[in-house]
Amino acid sequence: MKMKYIYLIFALLACSILFAQPTYMPVTTIAEDFGATWCLNCPLAWQGLQAVHSVTHNGEFISARLFTESGSLSNYMVDERFDYYNIIGLPNVIFNGKISLEGIGAGTADGTDYLNALSVYRYSASPVKIVPTNFSFERGLISGSVIMISPDVTISDARLVYYLLEDNVGEEDHIVRAVLYDENVSLSGIGDTYNFNQTFNLNPSWVVSNLWGIVFLQLPNKTILQCISSLPLPEYNFRAAMDWSRYITGDANTNYLSAPLWFFNLGAAENYTMHLEADNAPADWYFNYCDETGNCYPGSIDRPFSMSAGEALSFHLNLTVGSSAIVDFRFVVSSPHIGSYSIPFRYDAGTPVIDETNNPSALMINNLYPNPVSGTAVFRLLSPKNNDSATIEIYNVKGQKVQCLTAINLHNGINEISFVPDSSLPNGVYFYRLQNTSSKAGRFLLLQ
Repeated sequence: MKMKYIYLIFALLACSILFAQPTYMPVTTIAEDFGATWCLNCPLAWQGLQAVHSVTHNGEFISARLFTESGSLSNYMVDERFDYYNIIGLPNVIFNGKISLEGIGAGTADGTDYLNALSVYRYSASPVKIVPTNFSFERGLISGSVIMISPDVTISDARLVYYLLEDNVGEEDHIVRAVLYDENVSLSGIGDTYNFNQTFNLNPSWVVSNLWGIVFLQLPNKTILQCISSLPLPEYNFRAAMDWSRYITGDANTNYLSAPLWFFNLGAAENYTMHLEADNAPADWYFNYCDETGNCYPGSIDRPFSMSAGEALSFHLNLTVGSSAIVDFRFVVSSPHIGSYSIPFRYDAGTPVIDETNNPSALMINNLYPNPVSGTAVFRLLSPKNNDSATIEIYNVKGQKVQCLTAINLHNGINEISFVPDSSLPNGVYFYRLQNTSSKAGRFLLLQ
């Protein structure tokens, strides 16, 4: 794919130069796995989480296992977390306090369901960072600081949660032994800092060498903003984060310059290469990017760059969008030590329709806008006749139907159907299809 030309929106790039330091950090996702020793399906949930661990490191993803009514593996502190989330069915795995996956499905044991949940947060941004100063498990001590790095975010009445965990408890790992809290944590303004220091009471039966800790900041609405653990991080640790959606909806035949996307080198200094690659893009689309100083590069060329330890660099997607299409593309960052690190995007410039907008041959869903969905969205249906009707079925990642949307009195051509997600649905990935079709529910929607 060659570069045709590069458009610059100088005002946006100039602003990025003025604020050449990130105002957020990558999120470390935590999955809280609620189960019991007598729960027959709970080992499948843990098997699925281990599949997630196999493709992530401790700076990207952490899991903690909480057991109820399970003898020495349970206690009142752990049971309080069951009550906090109103856990009823087991297993129930909750990602960052918001996405709840109860029970098991076809994608549980192989980790597919949990990887889908992780994908919602994998490149997300947090306005705070948590910096540990001491993990001393001989004394049960955890200390450090929570630091606000965003100029725009104010946090009030948050809760700092501390987990003490033990590995090698019989055949079990990641077992939460004790829970402590700091209440009413508030932060506002860059550099505002909350210093923490907590000490667990250690049970003599716990093996100190098997103990480790987790600290996370949880908002009153249960959202977990950031998380750290005492587990070791890789020597070479590359992350990417952004505070805008990777699922972009825009016009065809236009130019698109994104807000900053930040690369973070959280490990040792490293030499990288980067490029953009796309799937099935029309010939009149061009994928380029610009750095924070205004230099722009063709995405098709594998460009080398270096990052020192602790350095952060920002880039902007700079796309020439041609004809109508929905295109999946990605940044690919590579090095000898990290392999390939892929950051996926989707640009929706409208589903191409072959002269069927006003005369479709069959009832079909054209698209959903906006997607991700955070409030009301609109399904665009193409109907081949007047007075038609249709039902759109929504499924969760376990293949369970969770909502139906029925439209009547459709007219020939394009119909816009308002969609309001059921208030009982947690944030996460869902799929949709038309009722009475043989196709699987393969088109996704993302609730945020």
